[in-house]
Amino acid sequence: MTSDPRLEKIKEILEKHCGKRNQISAGKIGPQIGINEDATHVQTRGLILQAIEELNLPIAGGSRGYYMIDTERELEEYVNSIDGRIAEMEKRKNLVQKAFEKYHKI
Repeated sequence: MTSDPRLEKIKEILEKHCGKRNQISAGKIGPQIGINEDATHVQTRGLILQAIEELNLPIAGGSRGYYMIDTERELEEYVNSIDGRIAEMEKRKNLVQKAFEKYHKI
């Protein structure tokens, strides 16, 4: 059992949103777990991550929201998506570091 009852509620909500085609946005999850927040939904997103960690839920985030990963193919696609985002962030990090050095003539 988790220390935060909202995590169980997130589990209940996302068990009704299995598969990539059945996403639900953080903006729709928040009010269902008693959270009213701005458009960034930082608190809701944090609780979703906590639910993944504490309840071992295979939750993925997509362009339209969150869903429970239903198949190995969805898992592979999600992991590949994350790996791609990591690669883009590494590229941006390296570009900014080089630009800083050139700009400041280091």
